[in-house]
Amino acid sequence: MTATERKLNSEKKLASLGIVLIDDLPPIENEHDLNFKSAQQIAKRILILAYLNTVASDSSLQQEVMMFLIREKLWDEASPKEQELFHKPTLSEDEMAEIQWRTESIWLMLWALDKVATLEVAAKEVDPEAIFMVLPGFFESTNDFIYTAQTRVRAEILDEADFTFRLNWALREASNRDQKINDINELVAYERYLSLNWIIGLTDQWEY
Repeated sequence: MTATERKLNSEKKLASLGIVLIDDLPPIENEHDLNFKSAQQIAKRILILAYLNTVASDSSLQQEVMMFLIREKLWDEASPKEQELFHKPTLSEDEMAEIQWRTESIWLMLWALDKVATLEVAAKEVDPEAIFMVLPGFFESTNDFIYTAQTRVRAEILDEADFTFRLNWALREASNRDQKINDINELVAYERYLSLNWIIGLTDQWEY
């Protein structure tokens, strides 16, 4: 499928949801023009985000989690911002909320690794319990999860990236007109947008 065909498919999918774009956005890049993250990079990112959520939920586990990430050779994969959050003795309400929203990124990345069969339209927040059912046990070895990971077909990921790009733009257009698109959770859609940009290589470093 060409980038233009992918763009048209995304627009048809939006139209089926009753969403019409005003701006004529360009196609996103073709597969050969992008630097996709490896399955191992995605798997490591999932684990870091999951354990950051653990610390946000229970600060008493802070030191144990950091030592675990060091043992599993994951600590250096955390962004500088994430390392700072792991170290903070007390997180602000905004920081807590930001970390908790990363569960949407985890779910998207699990889908990219084909560990989640389907990705529903960004309407409802993911149930964290569904995430932890797919991950290795708490403080258990992460080797199998990381090194057996495989991504789904790149074309599927690009289809979702293109659709999510246009969905987020439609949400922005609606907001500018003081309107709301029903049955779409804007924050879920935005988390997916950030994650997909990182996976397909439009964003090189994870900085969120």
